[in-house]
Amino acid sequence: MRNNRCPKCSSEHIMADVEVRDWGPNGSHPLRVHITEPEPDKHGFIWKQGSSAGAVRAWICAACGYTELYTDNLGELYDSYRKGHPGPPYGP
Repeated sequence: MRNNRCPKCSSEHIMADVEVRDWGPNGSHPLRVHITEPEPDKHGFIWKQGSSAGAVRAWICAACGYTELYTDNLGELYDSYRKGHPGPPYGP
């Protein structure tokens, strides 16, 4: 839908890059993806656990309501994820 056309109904009436919020015990907060890196097998006495976060944004069709969610900060998120889930590298 980031091409400004709804894949469901073909409308070009798109609400782009809309903030997605969630209600929690301390009020409303932007929705985020958070990945915590696993503790390495060996590390020094002083060690800080790494993590990455990315904001979730919505693209919404104004004609039919179809919604797609996208997350930013993909490079850092995937690097943190791979530390706990080894697999093939990403890229074009």
